[in-house]
Amino acid sequence: MNEFFTGNDFLLLLRLLIAHLIGDFLLQRKSWILQRQKLHAKAPSLYVHVLIIGGLTYLFSGYYHNFLIPAALIVLHFLTDLWKSYRRDNILVFLSDQLIHFATILIAWYFYVYPEFHTGDFLYELGNNRNFLILITAYIFIIWPSGYMITKFTKHWQDQLGDVKGLQDAGRWIGIFERVLILTFVLVNQYAAIGFLIAAKSVLRFGDVKNPDNRKSAEFILIGTMISFIIAIVTGIVVVHLIRQ
Repeated sequence: MNEFFTGNDFLLLLRLLIAHLIGDFLLQRKSWILQRQKLHAKAPSLYVHVLIIGGLTYLFSGYYHNFLIPAALIVLHFLTDLWKSYRRDNILVFLSDQLIHFATILIAWYFYVYPEFHTGDFLYELGNNRNFLILITAYIFIIWPSGYMITKFTKHWQDQLGDVKGLQDAGRWIGIFERVLILTFVLVNQYAAIGFLIAAKSVLRFGDVKNPDNRKSAEFILIGTMISFIIAIVTGIVVVHLIRQ
């Protein structure tokens, strides 16, 4: 693993990421984004932007005999930014956009490093990799089914709160992020980080618990948090046990 981070392959990945960051942030104007949101595929700036991305990828890659991969990134970046232009400008769309870009960069990097790569064989091996399927199952479970279970389990207390205003879906997303973090901490054997996370959230809610006006709401959140934490920790322990078998 240390050899990878000090080798030329990792340097290539860093160069491709730098090319993306420069092209997508430093060299992209705000007016281009606004024009793209208004005109979509008819925005001239969209084509200028993706050509800059492709040019920087080609220059930073060092593979000057390879035009196919930068061309593919141009097309994929174009489609991603075009999709984004039809969406609302919020953090979820921004993160989705950057995640897609990052995924395409990883794919491009892999094809640079392993030009003989066969997608069909890779997908077949991945689909038959026991540990990979265990991890995917665990993350899917803690993101969606467990959230549904927590909602059902805490419905009795939710009804006691009545109509309490809050940010739309904020609690659901907080719970998802919590469980993803905790499962990841368990998988990498960082239980101290879980303790820090629990302590941090408890401190944030300590004042609300002491306040009679917010006591019910704070207690409800703490109950949901504890259930969420327990599900994620137990899931992580089960996953670790299965992987070690």
